Amino acid sequence: MTKSTTGSRLPVPLCPDHDLRMKAVAPRLQHSTGRYYNGSPEDGEKLQCAEGPHFFDLPRKFSEEKEYVMNRVDAKIFEGFKVLNLDDEALPLAKDKVKSEDDKFFLTSQIMESKKGIQVVIYAGEKGSSKKTQLFIDPAAKRLSFDHTNLHPSEVFLKIEATFIDGSKSSIVK
Repeated sequence: MTKSTTGSRLPVPLCPDHDLRMKAVAPRLQHSTGRYYNGSPEDGEKLQCAEGPHFFDLPRKFSEEKEYVMNRVDAKIFEGFKVLNLDDEALPLAKDKVKSEDDKFFLTSQIMESKKGIQVVIYAGEKGSSKKTQLFIDPAAKRLSFDHTNLHPSEVFLKIEATFIDGSKSSIVK
C-alpha cells in the first residue's frame, strides 16, 4: 500500500520474484467493426513484471482486484477492533490507554458515538483505586464536563483544556 498524490490509499502490485512494481496489461478488445484495440489497463486481468518479462493472472479485473486487496488489508485491522455497547447508546470509534512509567497511574481515552453525537470520554486515576475521574468532551456543544459521582478532575489534573475547531476553549483548573 502506498498513497497517491491526493493522499488516497493505493495498492501497488509487486513481483514476488523481483520485488518490482508490476503493471496491469490492457486487454485486447474487438470493436464492432472487427478491428482490435487495447482497452483500459484497469480492465486487465494480467500483471506484467518488467524483469523477464513474465505475467501473473488475476482472478478479476485489475480495478476490482485493487478494491479486494484494500478490503483484505482493512479486514486484518478490523478484526482487532474491540466494540463495547453500553445500553445500546454508545459505541467506541477509537480507544487508547496509557500509564505512568512506574505503572501507578492510568489514562484511558475513547471517542464515542452516541445518540447525542460524537464525544470524547477520558478516564484517569491511580491504578488499583476505585477513585477515578471521568471527563466528557462534547465537540458539538463545545463543552467540557465531568462525572460528578467520581473524583473532581482537579484532584487528578492541574489543568484540563479542550480547544474546539472554532478556536473556543473550555477548561477545568485547580
